[in-house]
Amino acid sequence: MRLARRLLALAAFAVAPAAAPAETTPFFQGKQITIVVGFSAGGTYDATARLFARHLGKHLAGHPGVIVRNMPGSGSLVAALHLNTAAPRDGTTLGVVGGGIVLEPLLGNPQAKYDARRFNWIGGRTKDNIVCATWNRVPVRSMADVTRRETVVGATGPGSRTLTHPRAFNELLGTKFKIVSGYPGGSEITLAVERGELEGYCGWSVGSIVNRASSWLHDGTLTLLAQLTRDLPNVPVARDLVPTETGKRVIDFLSADVVLAWPLVAPPGLPAERVNELRAAFLAMMKDPELRAEAARQKLEIEPVPGPEMQSLVEQLYSAPPDVVELVKKISSAQ
Repeated sequence: MRLARRLLALAAFAVAPAAAPAETTPFFQGKQITIVVGFSAGGTYDATARLFARHLGKHLAGHPGVIVRNMPGSGSLVAALHLNTAAPRDGTTLGVVGGGIVLEPLLGNPQAKYDARRFNWIGGRTKDNIVCATWNRVPVRSMADVTRRETVVGATGPGSRTLTHPRAFNELLGTKFKIVSGYPGGSEITLAVERGELEGYCGWSVGSIVNRASSWLHDGTLTLLAQLTRDLPNVPVARDLVPTETGKRVIDFLSADVVLAWPLVAPPGLPAERVNELRAAFLAMMKDPELRAEAARQKLEIEPVPGPEMQSLVEQLYSAPPDVVELVKKISSAQ
C-alpha cells in the first residue's frame, strides 16, 4: 500500500502544471525620461518637446514620467553632442533637435563629432515647409531685390538652417543677405524681426509661422521670397530660382530638413528592442485624441513621420554626390 501511495504521488507530481513564469517588469516602469530640446523655451521646438512629454509616457509600458530640459546652443548642436556623448544609451534621454544637425558632420564642422546615422530616429511630428521671408516694412519684394539691397536676417548658429539657407541663397543666387548669428532660438529671431532689429528670417518653418500668427502668411505682414516645397500658392520655389543643376541639387540636399523638421531622436547604441518600443509608442502617441486636441489648440500640425523613414533619409544624405557636398561645404564655411 505504501508503494502504491508513492506511485500515485509521483504520478500527480508529474502531471501538475508548471509554475507560471514571473512577469517581466517593463524597462520604463519607475523611470523618468528627459527630452532635451536644442533651443530656448517659448519656440515651436520647445512646444513640440513639451507636447511629446505630456503624452509619450502613457504609451510606454510602465508609464514613465517625462520632463523637458532646454539646452540651446549653435542651432541645437550642443544638444546633439549631449545625446551623442553624455546621455545614457537606454532610452531615458531623448532629444528634439533641428534637422540641420544631420548636415554638420558632412560639411566638416570640427565641433560636430558625431555620425547622424548612428542616432536612433524615433519619429517626427510632421513634415514642414521652409520659407525665406521679410517683414512688410522692408523694401524687398523678391529674391531679385535682395541681389541689389543688403537685407539683414537672423540665425541661431552652425547646424541651423537659419544660417545655411541664407548663405546658400547668397552663393547660388547672388543675394546680399547679412546674417546676424547667435540667437538662442527661432522665437528670439521672430521677436527681433517684429521689433525691427532684423529685416527677415530665412529657414523659417511654416509651422512656426502658423503657431505664431497664421494670418501672417496671407495678410501682407510677411513678404515670402521663396519656399522649399510647393505648398504655398504664388510663392517662388527655391529650386526653380537656382540656374545650375548642381545648385538645384544643393537645394534638394538642404530640403531634407522638410522631413527632419520636428524629430524625436534617441542617442546611439540603444538596444534594438528599445528603439522599436519607442517608435511604436511614438506612433501610438501621434494617434492619441488627447494629443491631437492639444496640438490643435496650439496650432501644431500632426502628420507623423515614421522613424524608419527619417533614418533612411539620413542614410541617403550621407551618400550624396561629392560635388554637391563640396558646394554645400563652401556655402557653410562662407563668412
